[in-house]
Amino acid sequence: MQFQLRIGVETTPITYAELATKLEIAVGEKAPVAATRKAVLELRAAKGMLLNPSDRDSWSAGSFFTNPIVTAEVAATLPEGAPRWPQADGRIKTSAAWLIENSGIKKGDAFGGARVSSKHVLALTNAANATAQDIASLAKNAQQHVQDKFGITLEPEVNLIGLNLQ
Repeated sequence: MQFQLRIGVETTPITYAELATKLEIAVGEKAPVAATRKAVLELRAAKGMLLNPSDRDSWSAGSFFTNPIVTAEVAATLPEGAPRWPQADGRIKTSAAWLIENSGIKKGDAFGGARVSSKHVLALTNAANATAQDIASLAKNAQQHVQDKFGITLEPEVNLIGLNLQ
């Protein structure tokens, strides 16, 4: 597989609010490529999403669940503080991390050797010789909490091999 990166000194317009804030620009503005790369790496590292051998919170597959896209009717039932990003087809994307945190799952929750990262609830980590079943149990617990509280089924972003979360 080959990739061709766009050549240039500036990015395309930045649409990710957290990144725009880090770069001290408004959403929709462009930024220098080198500064954007540095900011992305800093944001990802702060969330334990860059592998660091001395930080067990980074021993994960990254974001475990995708941000759900729901109907406008389902989005209307979410609490006022829930993130909502309108989609072109009329549906609404919301934050899996927000749903998890507001369903009662906390950073640091553990099952066997698996743990919800202390930095970001979307990362399920190998805290102490976790088995695949430990990770699956932790993921199922998060799914169940979100389903019970908000009626939304979280879908895994990771590729599951030999495991089923249903």
